[in-house]
Amino acid sequence: MSVNAFGDHGPQHEKLGTVLSAIASGVEDIAQLLRSGQTSGEVGTVNSFGDKQLEVDIAADDIIFNRLKQSCAVATASSEERPKEITVGGQGYAVAFDPLDGSSIVGANFSVGAIFGVWKGDKLLGRTGEEQAAAAYAVFGSRTSLIVALPDPGATTGKTVQEYTLIHQPEGSVWKLTRDNIKITEKKVFAPANLRAAAENTTYRNLISQFILENFTLRYTGGFVPDVHHILIKGGGIFLNPVSPSAPAKLRLLYECAPLAFVVEAAGGASSNGTESILQLSITSLDLRTPISIGSKEQVQKSLGCLA
Repeated sequence: MSVNAFGDHGPQHEKLGTVLSAIASGVEDIAQLLRSGQTSGEVGTVNSFGDKQLEVDIAADDIIFNRLKQSCAVATASSEERPKEITVGGQGYAVAFDPLDGSSIVGANFSVGAIFGVWKGDKLLGRTGEEQAAAAYAVFGSRTSLIVALPDPGATTGKTVQEYTLIHQPEGSVWKLTRDNIKITEKKVFAPANLRAAAENTTYRNLISQFILENFTLRYTGGFVPDVHHILIKGGGIFLNPVSPSAPAKLRLLYECAPLAFVVEAAGGASSNGTESILQLSITSLDLRTPISIGSKEQVQKSLGCLA
């Protein structure tokens, strides 16, 4: 993918285009890896967060690190599989990523994803999601899609959200812009994650009952990326992941929540941890986790009580 494949945003964003092109190339590599069906087993190790690692996790992680190094536009990178600020030899940006979000459902052949946050400079710790220069996520399903939130001074939020689809051709694969200026409004769709928290979190349990009584449609896959993607592409809805004493937060601010919140808010949606936008939270630790509600503004507002 060329530097300008994500649109012409001026010379000040040329290196950002290079970073996003590297991410797109990595996503294409991971799509091919998943189609091979040869990396479904556990490797018998865990990452520093205590998560079991699959062969596909490690392979996808290597792919993205290699692509970022080759770009020469990334100074620092960090992933869920290697949660350190790692110098990768370039200059311009720092990238945090989850190379395969939802890898636990790969065996069931569900859609899974990858998540990317891009910050200008060479640091990730101490930053906020609002400071991201761009964010992206990929969905690996019946087709491979890449959603990107980019600077766009002409947009209401100063950002635009685009969908690219990987098109396979005899002469090679290409990315095609398939949706531009994606927007989120209000739709009666909900994805209730960490549902076991509802056993102790009565506000969450009551909210779920309210959704049912108001004839909301349930759309939940067990994967953060595909559930948020459904909200984005269908034009509205809510994903929520509250907590309780015995069901604490699992989603990480740096690798998962901040990038997806950047995309959703750029599309006119909202995100919250119960008290403020996810984008306002300081990344004080690479392992910082947070409850999250994300999607349509009105529905996120209604969910705040079950998050705090």
